[in-house]
Amino acid sequence: MNDAGPSHDRQQEILTAVLKVVGVAVAIGLAIGVITWVVVKKLDLGNVSTASSGVGPIEPVTPLPTTALPSPTPSPTDTPSSPDTSATPQYIGAGPTNPTATPGSTALFLNASPVVVHTMDRINLTGDWPGHDSISLLVQQLQGGQWVDFGVQTEVQIGTFETYVETSHVGNVKFRVFDPSSGAASNAVTVTVS
Repeated sequence: MNDAGPSHDRQQEILTAVLKVVGVAVAIGLAIGVITWVVVKKLDLGNVSTASSGVGPIEPVTPLPTTALPSPTPSPTDTPSSPDTSATPQYIGAGPTNPTATPGSTALFLNASPVVVHTMDRINLTGDWPGHDSISLLVQQLQGGQWVDFGVQTEVQIGTFETYVETSHVGNVKFRVFDPSSGAASNAVTVTVS
C-alpha cells in the first residue's frame, strides 16, 4: 500500500484552491484599479484645483477678543455731582480717575461685559495695564460721588487682568480698578443694572 498517493493528491487540491483564491483576489483588485482610473480620467478628477472643487484656501480663524465690550458713553445725567472733598474717603488711597485710558495704551484700562444686567448677574471686568505685572488692583464702585472699595481684587499678569463682580445696586453703576500703592486708577465703566 502506498500512502503517498492520497496525501499528495490532497496537497494538490489545497494548492489549486489557494491559487484560485489568489487569482480571484488579484483579478478583483485589478478590476477596481481599472474602474477607478477610468472614473478619474472620465470626470477629470486628476486635475483638482481649489477653484473647480469649490473649496477655497483655508484661512485662519479670527481669535475671540481678549477684552470685554466697551461701556457706552455716559450721558450728562450719568455724571455724578462733584464729590465733597471735605469728607473722609471710605477707601484706601485717593487716586484720580483715568477717563482718557484706551485699549492698547500704557494707561490702566478697564472694560465691563455685559453692560446691561439684572441684579446679582455676573459682570466681567477685564483690562490691561502693560508693564505692571504682579500689581494687585482693587475693584471700586462709585457711591454718592465717592469711590468705595467693592471687596474684590485682581492681579495684573502679562499686562492684563480679569475678575467679575455681582451687585444688588440698581441703575447706572460705575466701576473702576485702583492701585493703592501708586494711586493710579482706571477709566470708569458704567453698567446698567435693573
